[in-house]
Amino acid sequence: MESLEQKYAQTLEVSNLSLKQRRVLLSSLKLFSEMGFENTTSSLIAERAGVSEGTVFSYFKTKEGILEAILSTFLEQVIPEVIADFSEKKFTVDQETFPFFLKSIVRDRLFFIQENQMHVKILLGRSFIDKNLSIQLGNIIVQSIIEPISPVLNQFKEKGLILNWSNERIVRYILALSFSYLIPMMLNDEGTINIDEAVDEIVECLSSALMKVK
Repeated sequence: MESLEQKYAQTLEVSNLSLKQRRVLLSSLKLFSEMGFENTTSSLIAERAGVSEGTVFSYFKTKEGILEAILSTFLEQVIPEVIADFSEKKFTVDQETFPFFLKSIVRDRLFFIQENQMHVKILLGRSFIDKNLSIQLGNIIVQSIIEPISPVLNQFKEKGLILNWSNERIVRYILALSFSYLIPMMLNDEGTINIDEAVDEIVECLSSALMKVK
């Protein structure tokens, strides 16, 4: 699975932006993830991109404008493509049990976010202070997951194996519990979690909450 940075670079390659604009954006993303938005200066961006500060500001009037351009591309293209990649590989109607199904979709996503946590932190950090971005990001993630996951969830509901909740409600439960393990990790820069242990606990909790007792 490609990293978020690789996905972003590929997206920029096929855009209508000039080479210098692409360099500024990609260099900014790297610096924001390495140093944080507040600690990144325009001079550092210019140096990393191999352009002058004047060139940086000729394309983007402020550092805030650079971040907005990055987030816009992530929301509109990068995140949906990443979710689609996961969906093609993991969401099938042949899952043997509900816990097995949960484990198959939770494990890789936890690992992916852990490996890309500094980039994810940029998105989450911004969403905490921008209500519109928070709503937009949440809707994109939820809706992008619901479509590929729905056939499997519907099958489990038809068999009477899980509660007859809406698929959106189930997806939000999965996401909320998963992020409860990830956020503490991201608050501790470059921290890690025991993926296997976290997956087992998440699956146990979700299975207890969603599966019907027979």
